[in-house]
Amino acid sequence: MKGKFNIFILLIIFVLSFVSCTEKQDSAVLSRDFEGEVWNRFDYLDASYNVVKAPMIADVVMEIEVTDVFPNIYPYHDDDNGVFYIAVTISSPDGARRAREFKFSLKDKEGNFKSEKVDGYYHYELPLLSEMTFSERGTYDFRIENKYSKDPLYGIKSLKINCLNKK
Repeated sequence: MKGKFNIFILLIIFVLSFVSCTEKQDSAVLSRDFEGEVWNRFDYLDASYNVVKAPMIADVVMEIEVTDVFPNIYPYHDDDNGVFYIAVTISSPDGARRAREFKFSLKDKEGNFKSEKVDGYYHYELPLLSEMTFSERGTYDFRIENKYSKDPLYGIKSLKINCLNKK
């Protein structure tokens, strides 16, 4: 009887360790609501993301919500046609940096938003980095920069960055 109990305990330990090794690490890197729905040009968004199991492959995705006045309250800025322009810098635990600029067109050629309006906001899920490899454990620092040239960027309610584990 004692031998069967030991085998049962070993089986439980094996199953628990297998489940914990395959656990995904999906989590938010950054979540920001903008006061007055305005993002100033040099108001950098900084966040840290702790990787507990490496290597890890994840899609880095950004979610934003904007209003009808995006990107600017002044009608003569309509030539921007709803372009959302940012720079993302990621620093790894060993100090290496990777930076990239992104331009997303949130409106079509006629100036209409490419998303449905829900509760007064247009919601977008935008891909930043597909299958990014987090090669080491530790803290990765993210910096998001608003690259809109006509300070400030109006009509932005919120911005979120998520890492979606691909394991």
